Amino acid sequence: MRSLVTACAILLLPLGARAERPAGGPDPDAGAMVPAAAAPALRFAKASRDELAEGLAALLRLPAGWTRIRAGSEAFLGTRYRFSPLGEGSGVDADPRLRWDAVDCLTLIETALALGEAPDVGAVEAILDDIRYASGKEPSFEDRLHLMEAQWIPDLIRKGYLEEATARLGGGATITASIRYDPAIWARRTNLRNHPWRDGLAGLHELPVIPLAAAIELGPTLPEGLVLNVVRVPTPGKMNLVTHSGLVVIRDGKRYVRHAALAEREVIDEPIERFLGRHARMRQRQVLGINLLAIRDNSARTAQIAASRSKLITGR
Repeated sequence: MRSLVTACAILLLPLGARAERPAGGPDPDAGAMVPAAAAPALRFAKASRDELAEGLAALLRLPAGWTRIRAGSEAFLGTRYRFSPLGEGSGVDADPRLRWDAVDCLTLIETALALGEAPDVGAVEAILDDIRYASGKEPSFEDRLHLMEAQWIPDLIRKGYLEEATARLGGGATITASIRYDPAIWARRTNLRNHPWRDGLAGLHELPVIPLAAAIELGPTLPEGLVLNVVRVPTPGKMNLVTHSGLVVIRDGKRYVRHAALAEREVIDEPIERFLGRHARMRQRQVLGINLLAIRDNSARTAQIAASRSKLITGR
């Protein structure tokens, strides 16, 4: 069950300027960081149990960070879309904490990030928990990072997995979208009806945004290694601005958004021009623009998570 408000139904350099390299990310001008021949021939959607084990082992031999995140997300191509496929394994949301046979837009990104940083297969779930839940909390529905604007984005920036890149890339075109939470607004919500109010949500939460027209111009020049968040116009009763997310990848010099697509019901690589143009034509809850996050090297944090897990298992 997806409690996250990003229901997956889911920039401006002055033109001609060179994009800055995201911390720990790929060189914007290098093209695809993992040549097709170097990537494991793995598709999670079609893999047997043995093929999955062998494929994951091969992925983990790739350099950690964006190289492996890119290859891991590629292995999800063709994987079926399922709304909210991850949960806590019991309780309110009994879906598994980790799976390879189904994703939605956000769990695709979360699982690829965890796989990209894990030192071994056993550590993937522990790192995924760190990505999906508030710091220091055991996995629970109540402590999951449900709200993109107030929880997920600021928490992953604070933990070091991502860094805000919208204003850096957007320059003077960048605008600010905001959403406010208080008990009265929360009581009038039309989504997230199963979520109780929490005092930590109170306040104004802002998000830098590149207007859609400007993003369409920039799209064909973007570096890879970015998380693109589709941002909608604020709407009374709706507790979210971000409604869809994907990864920017480069293949053969062309930019694509890799995402779990609702229409196709699977993970696809969609040319970025088509992806942005399609969102520009949406009339029901108009798209305001795009928020952009750069993937960072977070090996120091994830090594500590893996070491803590190992100590818990071995007792030393």
